[in-house]
Amino acid sequence: MRVEAILWTGVTVYFVVIGVTYLLVGGDTTGVSLLLMATGLGGLVAGWTWDWSRRHDERVEDRADVDASDLTGIVGVYPTASLRPLALALGVTAMVLGIPLGSWMSMIGIAIVASQVLLLTRDTDT
Repeated sequence: MRVEAILWTGVTVYFVVIGVTYLLVGGDTTGVSLLLMATGLGGLVAGWTWDWSRRHDERVEDRADVDASDLTGIVGVYPTASLRPLALALGVTAMVLGIPLGSWMSMIGIAIVASQVLLLTRDTDT
């Protein structure tokens, strides 16, 4: 996480420099406040990544002497072919059609979407 921490620290420093420059040149309070909020968000992520890299062991990606065999293992677990995305699209369509047709159609769409999302996550976790 050392690379990510340096990257996010750079983002934070960039927004500080741009914010101060914008304050001195433009003076628009709205733009300055937005740049300061971006600085704060970048600082939150930078602080989290520095803290995480300090508290946890070094990852394989952080070592300089790593080769491809060190990163082998389970790449990912993917669900089998399913019609759940089609049912999910049907549920979203029913939710959107509920706006002009009536709330009963939206309720049906919400029920379909909720059931398919739950079943899709259950299928993915196994």
